[in-house]
Amino acid sequence: MGKLAKLILPLGVVAMLVAAAPAAVACDCCPQPCCKTVCCPPPPVQVELCIVDPCTGCSYKECVCIPACCADEQPCVECRPGLFGRKVLTYTWPCCGHQVKAIITKHGRVIVRD
Repeated sequence: MGKLAKLILPLGVVAMLVAAAPAAVACDCCPQPCCKTVCCPPPPVQVELCIVDPCTGCSYKECVCIPACCADEQPCVECRPGLFGRKVLTYTWPCCGHQVKAIITKHGRVIVRD
């Protein structure tokens, strides 16, 4: 074998061994995981809604739980007819988008869904 062949053969073996070895070098390009503090939202607050039947004018008081951030705000109220003569009142708090539905049956019973 010539001098050049004797030099290339060991270099080829070294190159194959390096390629087969697992990479144990830490790369600086990967972002390091960071720990963020997690803040839990405040617990829900119980408020009393005065639900007024739009047809009869009768008012009913019902307690509902809403997010604490919405407790100081007045809800927007929408009314629509429901099945079997029911009225569906939807209370929406614009600051957080929370909704509570109050259903008034034709017999005057109030069902609250929050």
